Amino acid sequence: MKDAYDAAVTSAHELRLYHRIQTTAHVLKKLADTVVAPTGLSTSQLAVLAIVGDQGPVLQRRVAAQLAINESAVTPMVQRLEAEGMVRRVEGSDRRSRTLELTAAGRQASERAGALFASVNLAIDGALADPELRQLAGLLDRVRAAASAD
Repeated sequence: MKDAYDAAVTSAHELRLYHRIQTTAHVLKKLADTVVAPTGLSTSQLAVLAIVGDQGPVLQRRVAAQLAINESAVTPMVQRLEAEGMVRRVEGSDRRSRTLELTAAGRQASERAGALFASVNLAIDGALADPELRQLAGLLDRVRAAASAD
């Protein structure tokens, strides 16, 4: 097998890109889980709070789409957040559509988690220069879009 950094290597397979992305995501997830542990919430639950907080009242299915997961996977997270008094579900005109709103407790938890989570982003900032950060963001967006295309 060619060296992964050999200029002649041109395929994702030869570069083991899936493995690299997966292990990097795993390492970052472990770091994030450790950092946000004091909140008592998972990084997935905090992602729901961030989306709802950023977008105001938002449909639960839109949250699922932004997290790239099934709506059925979002439901238990929302139920826990609702039980903790952090989110409020408002039934829409169609019984299948639910709008999510942050409560004051949810806003506070989201802000606290955001402050804690800053250290995860600082680890990434420390590894890459600004142009590399922008390039990586764009490349990851393209890979995600290509992988999700029907």
